[in-house]
Amino acid sequence: MSGRLRRAGRQGFTLVELLIASAILAVLIIGVGLFLTQIIEKSDMMDDMTKALELCRQGIEEARTMDLSSFSGLADTVDGEFFRTLSVSTPYTEYQDATLVVCEVKWVGIGGPDSLSLSTIY
Repeated sequence: MSGRLRRAGRQGFTLVELLIASAILAVLIIGVGLFLTQIIEKSDMMDDMTKALELCRQGIEEARTMDLSSFSGLADTVDGEFFRTLSVSTPYTEYQDATLVVCEVKWVGIGGPDSLSLSTIY
């Protein structure tokens, strides 16, 4: 009978072994979950930056079609979360025909308030 008990004890796992395996598995699952959360957060931040860059490009292209001599500026809200401003100035005294156009987009994303700006000279 003692041989039968010994063999039965070797076939399965002990409670301690199961607890250790469960703890290791839990640590791995938590690590993967945190990693995936970070990836999703960074992806959302990049989506916001891409949208802001596209809005800046759009604003500069709109300024290209306007009469900039009488234009003072533009401010609008796009998609309820992006605030775009377009400003025009002539800061260069040696180049009277040069016009500086600056488009800035501000928004509040996952990482907090952020902004992006593009400028060009016409």
